[in-house]
Amino acid sequence: MRLKHLLILTATLALSACAATAPNTAQVPVKKPSMVVDIPMTFVDMGCVGHPGVSYIYAFYVKEPFSERMAGGLSCGGIGAFGYMLPLKWQPGMKVKVRWKPNGRDWVEKTTTIKRYEKAGTLYVHFFANDDVRVVSSPYYPESAQYPIPENATVAPPEEE
Repeated sequence: MRLKHLLILTATLALSACAATAPNTAQVPVKKPSMVVDIPMTFVDMGCVGHPGVSYIYAFYVKEPFSERMAGGLSCGGIGAFGYMLPLKWQPGMKVKVRWKPNGRDWVEKTTTIKRYEKAGTLYVHFFANDDVRVVSSPYYPESAQYPIPENATVAPPEEE
């Protein structure tokens, strides 16, 4: 009987030793406070408009204003559901990188501002002669009188700050 108690005591001590954890003495680096701002976002569709004097656009991509993600389409014409993330309300300093492949040429890349909008809508990329580009978010189609850039415009409007 004594041997049985001694074996139980030894087993209990052995198992409890395995369950014990060593104290954590590693130093955790102190993180600086983040400058993240909570801006309400929404997903919008994308489309593009080639103005007079622009050759066929094979593909285009636009970098999201607050991430490194680029979304885009395979050609100019129609609207695609690319899940582009845009703030619900326009924010000052919203610059985006636009990358496109014109007919018979290498890729072109430019940075431009997103034109001021009241409510997020479809994101349209406007391509003009001389590799000028403008980006607009609008609930209206480019054919509408309320749309901010006329379809037949031959010169890019000035950028907004």
